[in-house]
Amino acid sequence: MSDTATPTHLPDLRFDAVDLIGRPGAHRDISRTVTVDAPDGAPAALWIPAGTELALEGSLESVVEGIYAGGNASTHVAGECSRCLDPIEQDLDVRFDELFTYPEKVPHDMSEEDREEVVLLEGDAVDLGPLVYDALVLAIPSRPLCRPDCPGLCAQCGARLEDDPDHHHDVIDDRFAALASFFEEPGTEDQEVPGSDPRGASGSDR
Repeated sequence: MSDTATPTHLPDLRFDAVDLIGRPGAHRDISRTVTVDAPDGAPAALWIPAGTELALEGSLESVVEGIYAGGNASTHVAGECSRCLDPIEQDLDVRFDELFTYPEKVPHDMSEEDREEVVLLEGDAVDLGPLVYDALVLAIPSRPLCRPDCPGLCAQCGARLEDDPDHHHDVIDDRFAALASFFEEPGTEDQEVPGSDPRGASGSDR
């Protein structure tokens, strides 16, 4: 069965469902706003800054197989552009839906692979932490951009190309670097230093 332990990146989002268990058709609205602590390590390129609120609105409904949970979670995420490394911030709203299945309702002949996809109702509460966490991570792009046409940074020196659109480097292919000397102006290699004696240090004729 899938693990429903609340990720350490989010506060407690468990909701009591004791009044709905075994009562198909019964339902209850749920709402909660929590403050997110600093994560040990951001799980995505953009993530919720410490001290930011996460608001959850949804409902719990009792069905024959278990408790169905559905709703939306909204928060604010921040990070940096994957090209130019400029700060990025945006509001994020995600949808979550899950059936918390009664353990006795899981078919005995279900394959092990299918069992891994089943979320069990453990005790008298539903834990929405993993659902919201997964929904947030999936909604965040793996390579966020400050804008679609962000030029990024120079691959050679790290200069910000937005500040200098004409920035470039003259690069000679290593395979042709040895030929560069053939294009030097005549006499540049063997130019005499003014005042020196071309016959040598002794200055004597032979």
